[in-house]
Amino acid sequence: MAKFGIVALIGLLFTAGCSVGEPVRISANGMVKWSDGQTEGMHISQTGSSLTFANYSNEVGAPPLVIFARIDSARNDDCEYFFVETAVKKRLKVCETGEVTLFNRGKVVKVGHMVKPRY
Repeated sequence: MAKFGIVALIGLLFTAGCSVGEPVRISANGMVKWSDGQTEGMHISQTGSSLTFANYSNEVGAPPLVIFARIDSARNDDCEYFFVETAVKKRLKVCETGEVTLFNRGKVVKVGHMVKPRY
């Protein structure tokens, strides 16, 4: 009986130590509706130079926020590019039409539309 109690206690501590908390809440002033139907709130800085998302990743040690910074030298037609400083291969393309494309290592991960395209 004592063995069962110790095993149960260790299991409980292990589970509690490995659980992922709720993501940070952000003051969203914009939203992206992805093609899979999910919507994701974001905070657009006043200058439009950064886009902040809550991080819903289950990766161990993942930061609570994902901040995309604008690449000022990478403007193509009516689109702007953003990157994550801690994960340079993760990029976001935002176009004047509101089209949003998320890239990881050069491959398209998600496509969507910004609900509030002007910033």
